[in-house]
Amino acid sequence: MNSTNNKHLEAEFNQLPAKSVGTFDIESLKDKANKSFRKRYRICLHHSTDHLTQEMIICLKGFNYFRPHKHPLMYSESYHLIEGALDVYLFDDDGAVIQIIKLASPNFKSGEKRDTLYRLSKPIFHLVIPRTEWTIYHEVATGPFNKNKSVEHAPFAPLDDCDSKEALEYCKKVTKNNIHLL
Repeated sequence: MNSTNNKHLEAEFNQLPAKSVGTFDIESLKDKANKSFRKRYRICLHHSTDHLTQEMIICLKGFNYFRPHKHPLMYSESYHLIEGALDVYLFDDDGAVIQIIKLASPNFKSGEKRDTLYRLSKPIFHLVIPRTEWTIYHEVATGPFNKNKSVEHAPFAPLDDCDSKEALEYCKKVTKNNIHLL
């Protein structure tokens, strides 16, 4: 089964005038992510891709590959960890790592310093590496969202729909063979 055909099964848009997210929603997200082809699911708190603020609760189970990408000038995005941990790798235009941002939820215990929130406000290629069995974060991004205008994929990285082995090998190379779960 091709993951491209199942992307619509990985997200839902909020249609309520007010939306809160609690424990029940997090458990539902985990259940939906666990059943999805790519082991990811998101609740979009906005009503459509046309909204000026794109706000999502994203749930990942284990390793997930999001092709490194950047956004145009005047676009920003932020991640705030709710559960688990992830690393964000920033690259120059040639694919060299220029910074690693380590994030974790406030209740996550590890022996290393991790922040809970990050914001990127320049067109810099970035790659998200989940570090826990369950990684759940709140993402806020500039809208409206049009994948052809809002996302420029890195030419130096495998495609999003590539064989998971190819993505895994690429991530091992970028992280210096450090893609294990914490």
